[in-house]
Amino acid sequence: MAIFRRIISALSLPVAFFMLITGLSFVSADQQKSREADTEKAVSEGFKPIFRFAVASDIHINAADSINPERLKKLFTSAYRYADNHPTYKLLDAVVMTGDNCDTGADAEYEILKNVINENKRDETALVAIMGNHEFHETAHEGFVRHMQQDLNPHVVIKGFHFIGISPSPSDTWQTPLQINWMSAQLRKAAADDPDRPIFTMQHGHIWKTVYVSRSWYTQMSLPLHMVYARYPQIVNFSGHSHGPVNNPLNIWQNSYTQVGAGTLNYFEMERDIGDDTVPEGSRNAAQYLIVEVDADNRVRIMPYNILTDDFMKTPATTDGDKQLIWQINDVTDKKSFAYTSARKKTDGAPWFEAEDTVNIDSTADTSVTLSFPQAEDDECVYGYRILLTDAAHPKETIKKEIYSEYYFEPMPERLSVTIDGLKADTVYDVTVTPLNVWLKEGNPIGCQFTSAAE
Repeated sequence: MAIFRRIISALSLPVAFFMLITGLSFVSADQQKSREADTEKAVSEGFKPIFRFAVASDIHINAADSINPERLKKLFTSAYRYADNHPTYKLLDAVVMTGDNCDTGADAEYEILKNVINENKRDETALVAIMGNHEFHETAHEGFVRHMQQDLNPHVVIKGFHFIGISPSPSDTWQTPLQINWMSAQLRKAAADDPDRPIFTMQHGHIWKTVYVSRSWYTQMSLPLHMVYARYPQIVNFSGHSHGPVNNPLNIWQNSYTQVGAGTLNYFEMERDIGDDTVPEGSRNAAQYLIVEVDADNRVRIMPYNILTDDFMKTPATTDGDKQLIWQINDVTDKKSFAYTSARKKTDGAPWFEAEDTVNIDSTADTSVTLSFPQAEDDECVYGYRILLTDAAHPKETIKKEIYSEYYFEPMPERLSVTIDGLKADTVYDVTVTPLNVWLKEGNPIGCQFTSAAE
């Protein structure tokens, strides 16, 4: 229990618990806009990296599937190509894997994983890996250590930058108090080594209620880990497990430190806040990772990469879809400068439809209708749509359907089509389509009216 007494002495448990659950940031809208403007300005200014690494999660190598090994190969190919062509810094110093590297942890899967790494990783690139929960299905800890030749809880220093990770133990998404105590001690050493440099940490599951999909998929030891991490604003923590799209604006979270979701090379999964299914149609069209750079001023730049398009990802905003998506931390030691806090909810406006946008009725049947409409506009990300079909004669009888905008696909589709079932035959329905942003803020709806077919 000593670890918990030390943690609680460093950060009040009620305060930490409140901040973690709510994700609140006591920042005014004006302060948040100023931070965002400063960050945008810094991103557009000269940034010369002195250190670079790639981060991947949830690769899920499976002996029966050749897709994910090929995607992992392309991760190495694209990261090296970017480094080779960079005008000032041509190295990929490390590749970080944050768990569920294999689908079950079977020996055959590890052999495939090792072959891809050995055939594609250059000698100058370090490999830093931790386990996820899926590796426990077969060989568990023993298999990971034997095949990967990595410590379960690595702490490595690469060109002066500390990487510290903890694997699940004893199973699934738990860590033990001993591991948290160990992490706390390693962080003290890293901060003492250079208090101004970023410290890169990792565990497989997100810290609860931080990045996108962390409300559904997270480490069971979120609170004690958060309380340890919260002592060090210079922490940039990477995690996976959730399979959340990396281009969602909520995939980066800042409060006491920075948390970033590392995406997936396997399939997408969404938060339980829209629609009936968290795994959308076409979910296997998911192969994303991060390229991270640091410059001489200890600024950190995070750039999501799409293996399927073989290009850096663009912002999912429908207003500037050709702009590269870049997250930048200008001062890792100053929480007051953090731009990616929950205060963004105050400054992000609602999405909107253009005046000429309409809903089209493409086909009708006695119990269903297929309708289509153009994407709404948004400066950050149109997340989804709420569609209501109301019986014109009985306004209390309404069918609701929510769908994603498919912002996670590139290119993002310009129009969406959806079929809705459960209608009454020969009935007049009023349709409203309301756009939602990632904070579920509603824009003004568009609509139409139609009559379902007779039986």
